[in-house]
Amino acid sequence: MAGDILVVAEHRDGKLAGATFELVALGRSLARQSGGTVKVALLGHGAAIAPRLAEYADVLAVDDPHLEHYSPGGYEQALHAIVESVSPRAILLLHSSQGFDLAPALAVAFDAPLVTNCVALVFDGPVLVATRKILNDKVVVEIEVSSERPYLATVRPAAVKAAEPLPSSATVTHMHVSIDPAKLGATFLRAEKPEVQDIDIATADIVVSAGRGIKEKKNLALVEEFAKLLGGVVGASRPLTDMEWLPKTRQVGQSGKTVRPKLYIACGISGAMQHVSGMKDAGTIIAINTDPSAPIFEVAHYGFTVNVLELLPAAMKELRSG
Repeated sequence: MAGDILVVAEHRDGKLAGATFELVALGRSLARQSGGTVKVALLGHGAAIAPRLAEYADVLAVDDPHLEHYSPGGYEQALHAIVESVSPRAILLLHSSQGFDLAPALAVAFDAPLVTNCVALVFDGPVLVATRKILNDKVVVEIEVSSERPYLATVRPAAVKAAEPLPSSATVTHMHVSIDPAKLGATFLRAEKPEVQDIDIATADIVVSAGRGIKEKKNLALVEEFAKLLGGVVGASRPLTDMEWLPKTRQVGQSGKTVRPKLYIACGISGAMQHVSGMKDAGTIIAINTDPSAPIFEVAHYGFTVNVLELLPAAMKELRSG
């Protein structure tokens, strides 16, 4: 069954979520298989980001005051009108707080099958094959779904490489949808942000992560200096954030953030499965650990079995002199 792929964009404070472009990339792949095209649903009010999205795919924009902030009922009403208009074969959402709130409601509204937290999606003829990781990412499973209804899937951020822009911008279609405020399902009160804003390691091209191998908290300064010299940011394994050496926003792994930098350097990190699941898709992985049997070396492209506290000063000396 041929059909278009509908991507639901996420945005906040007038900025698109970077993972939306990952959904577009996956949507392009599925569209080639289904014989359709990718379309992006942009729901909001007064946000001038449609032209940015149009650099990647056709945009179906709904502008309404009741969509200024996310609400499950408001988004469901808007998407119901869009789905009736384009009849997509699949609808893709991010596996985020918004996505896993909205997706089940859409599945009920459309009487459609839903697969959540996917890391890959492909069509095998009319069947959608979804890949998921379970049991702390230790087990990879494939789920085959067959339906005449549109497929719904939430996709884990950083599971797919973000799309590249099109050679020329696509179209922006402005759609009018009547939103019933009595069916919003929630009322937005306010957005609360942490008093101290930390960096987002998920968007960095270079991440230098520290583990228990750095021995003492004072040695974080060495890792930070090295990361700064490379133009990167500092991440951490869970033990360091548990000890509050770094905030939880710096934690890489299953219970932290998933990162896909061009370069990932693991400093004194053994490589437990929970940590590896959050960084294994980096472009280049360099591991530094005194234990040659550390699991981190199984995913690393390059490894050094030396004391990280001795290697980093030597490496910085060479970088500065070179």
